[in-house]
Amino acid sequence: MTLKARRPTRLLVAEDDPLVRQSLVASSRRQGFTVIGEAATGPEAVEKALVLRPDAILMDIEMPGFNGLEATRRIQSRQPTPIVIITAHDSPELLEAVAATGAGAYLMKLPSDTNLVCAVAIAIARHADLIKLEDLSRQRERLVREVYHRVANQLGITATLLHLQSIRVSNAEARAILLESENRVRAMARIHTFLQDTQSQTHIRLGAFLSSLTRRLVSGLRPDLACHDSIPADDPAVSSAVAIPCGLLIHELAMNSIRHAFPSNRPGTIRFCLTRPDPDKIRLAVQDDGRGLPSGFSIGTTTSLGLMIVNALVRDLKGTLSSASSESGAEFTIEFPHAENQEIP
Repeated sequence: MTLKARRPTRLLVAEDDPLVRQSLVASSRRQGFTVIGEAATGPEAVEKALVLRPDAILMDIEMPGFNGLEATRRIQSRQPTPIVIITAHDSPELLEAVAATGAGAYLMKLPSDTNLVCAVAIAIARHADLIKLEDLSRQRERLVREVYHRVANQLGITATLLHLQSIRVSNAEARAILLESENRVRAMARIHTFLQDTQSQTHIRLGAFLSSLTRRLVSGLRPDLACHDSIPADDPAVSSAVAIPCGLLIHELAMNSIRHAFPSNRPGTIRFCLTRPDPDKIRLAVQDDGRGLPSGFSIGTTTSLGLMIVNALVRDLKGTLSSASSESGAEFTIEFPHAENQEIP
């Protein structure tokens, strides 16, 4: 049995100073690396990296055209490659900037042969680890999408069974309860379908998500009603653990408006609003221009199943719920704390 010889590591050396570049090339060759190309500017480094596809790159931090950090960012966005940044300066801020570009190691000019070998090995190893992490992340996202898909399908089947059962029931009150349950189950199915189709499984734009749910609900049940929304430019990104209860909240509140605010096919408008009263809070509101809330209505003592569900979901979000009513309609407002990577227990 014969062992296959390991191919020498192929390097691209990007350095604008000819003497320093010559030194790096010579040092690389002494250590058994194969130098397949040289570059003297940022644009040239990017072009040769994409064409030659080196195993690793030695990248000067200061070069004409654009610097080595920008060259590294452009290479990593198009063709991820192990990169060693070489610089004459040293500072914590520079280290952070280098790490942010996706470079795998950092060397001071002029490095010893040993340091050069170590830096290239570290950059290649770090790059391999990042590729593995990206693969694991993609696998996780595929699994999460599959879970959402299966849950949505099962909820759809459950909703269909509730609908079929409602047809067989002669009692009007029992039929209404079954249809109401069907609508809630279909809402949960729509939420999971939306999450399945979301580009990122870890960061969901809450305003866009809730606006889509509200519009689908209104157009499906009362297409004669207008549906408007108001979402800030900094639409907050939340986890699915926050998005799901918010989706159920907005569904219940929009259903409440559809069911009670516009009797006898009265025309009107339902509006969804998302605002940020401060960076650590999210405020959601569902408004309508219908007939308003009944006299003596109290959000804390209501016996409506829908609003009891709303109260429970608001508690899960550690938020507050308020209502307002006038001749121009009703409004329900939820405000809850929000932080990055927040999870709901």
